Amino acid sequence: MQQFHNVAIIGAESEQSQQLLSLLEQREFPAAQIFPLNIEATEELDDEEQESRLKWQGQSLDFAEAELLNWSEVSVAWLLSSEEAAIDMAEQARQLGCVVIDMVNANKEAYSWVHAAVNPEQVAEGLSERWLNCPSSLAGQLALLLHIIQQDVELERVEVNAMLSAANKGKPGVDELAGQTARLLNGLPVEPTLFAQQLAFNLLPEQGEEALLGASQFEAELSEQCRAMLQSPELNINVSAQHVPVFYGDTLSLHLYGTYSLDLLSIQEWLANHQAFELVEDELVTPVSNIANSESIVLSRLRQNPNTENGVNLSLMANNPQSGVVANAALIAETLIKQYI
Repeated sequence: MQQFHNVAIIGAESEQSQQLLSLLEQREFPAAQIFPLNIEATEELDDEEQESRLKWQGQSLDFAEAELLNWSEVSVAWLLSSEEAAIDMAEQARQLGCVVIDMVNANKEAYSWVHAAVNPEQVAEGLSERWLNCPSSLAGQLALLLHIIQQDVELERVEVNAMLSAANKGKPGVDELAGQTARLLNGLPVEPTLFAQQLAFNLLPEQGEEALLGASQFEAELSEQCRAMLQSPELNINVSAQHVPVFYGDTLSLHLYGTYSLDLLSIQEWLANHQAFELVEDELVTPVSNIANSESIVLSRLRQNPNTENGVNLSLMANNPQSGVVANAALIAETLIKQYI
């Protein structure tokens, strides 16, 4: 007989909350009760806000009162906010026996980076701490690609050129690019707020807080999370990232190098037969035509490196607001309740 579980969403004001609920409902997740917890100050909702509230099985969900919630009766909580109040709430839940699935990298001292299709066995190890970290969408997608190839090939080095869309920073990023574009087309100056400089009609190298040896925090975390999921601490993953004036669709231009020669036809067959990816050949793939309204992870331009038989080149493209972290967080929860809770 199927067992149903109480679950919670910490930071339910996040735009990802409804995406998560819709996916859980689609996958028939056995939720007994769902407790959405809004970290922001809550006031009486007007009619318009009532209509936009979170929905589950056709019904609106009321925000739960955190102080009245018995965490010992909640099996899983998804953390969607990096606000201090949300982290404190998640820590309280963890100490009372609830398993926290961290979707925002709120805990910089991650207990365990988990991708359901790459290292599901890590769920058991992370369970002892009752805190599981979801990697970023791009890190999860890259790790999955490398995981498939490493089943038969020993990789020595991975060069990554990441081209990040405005949506990589969520709706605020899309809104800022749209606003900048409109102002510039009307001959008006722009004042960037989210991005360091003008993004419209421009190219911005990813910088921000510097991490190790000149790499940005984003670049360092992408490589570190991949190595952790693959359990390959020695794998050389070199990331260079820039923001591009594209609304939706992140692109990774990849150069993979093996210890020995890489069989292009075998790699082509492995990737074409994997359900997580859509391998497109002999067709021009772009964010607008293939990605903007799609949940697919598209691989294209798979080819032999012309300079060495030990290398192949390819591109990975995905609309990360519609894939990645949310899907992985739902699958991790499924693994938890089916095998461990």
